[in-house]
Amino acid sequence: MLHRTTAHSAEQPGRQRATGLADLHMHTTYSDGVGSVEETLAYIQWRTALDVIAITDHDTIEGALRARDLAAHQRLPFEVIVGEEVSTREGHVLALFLHKRIPAGLSVERTIELAHAQGGIAIIAHPFNPVFRHSVQRPVVDRLLRQPDLHPDGIETLNGSFAGIGSSRVALELTRSVYHWAETGGSDAHTPSAIGCALTRYPGAGVAALRAAIAQRATYAAGSYWHARDYITYVSHTLAYGIHATYEPTSLPHTAFSRARRATFGRFSQRRVAHLIDSLEVASAGGR
Repeated sequence: MLHRTTAHSAEQPGRQRATGLADLHMHTTYSDGVGSVEETLAYIQWRTALDVIAITDHDTIEGALRARDLAAHQRLPFEVIVGEEVSTREGHVLALFLHKRIPAGLSVERTIELAHAQGGIAIIAHPFNPVFRHSVQRPVVDRLLRQPDLHPDGIETLNGSFAGIGSSRVALELTRSVYHWAETGGSDAHTPSAIGCALTRYPGAGVAALRAAIAQRATYAAGSYWHARDYITYVSHTLAYGIHATYEPTSLPHTAFSRARRATFGRFSQRRVAHLIDSLEVASAGGR
């Protein structure tokens, strides 16, 4: 959340202070997230100051497409980027501004190439974590550096999940000293309550300004990490349902949705949040 105490800030001395706030890495029930698309959008509206978000479910863009359409239909005060966290052979890559899904299991180079081919961008997610098997390691990133015509557009220098603890500092130092790609931050939220804990700051506001800032390498990461309750909620959900997508209406009983909603919003504006979720669900049902 944006009011949490900042534990990691990558603002450089003398740099123009960014005004845009974007969380470029989060998950919904279309992959292994706890919150539905509707709950995720409701949380972002009422509990954050984000003006841009990217839905980046694992190896699918279906939830992101749905979120984009619902946000536009409801005229929500933030923009949604269609993204995907692609499982390459050598770790995870965030592909943003997509029109079609990128298959899993390809090389990092081929994944970046496919993202660029459809006008998208590619960001290395939570790199350099020595124990996380989905983290891209330095030999791979060094290999990309030697390919100036096929390199990522950015690198995640702050990841709010366990995958970023420790390794985010390494990513920041190497990005500034060796790689010089755009610096981004993302919560990697698997529960709505973690959204915005880590984020990307950039000059201006909105998707166009964000994309220009990434191209100009004028972004930086700021924020902190998941709180204990985010881990508890996520682990409880995983123990009950595994890591499989649970977006189908019959796959999660209503009581589970109620528990997730309470864990997500607590006592904050329950009536207002419930009203927005209900309106989003009605809009979603009407478009099926």
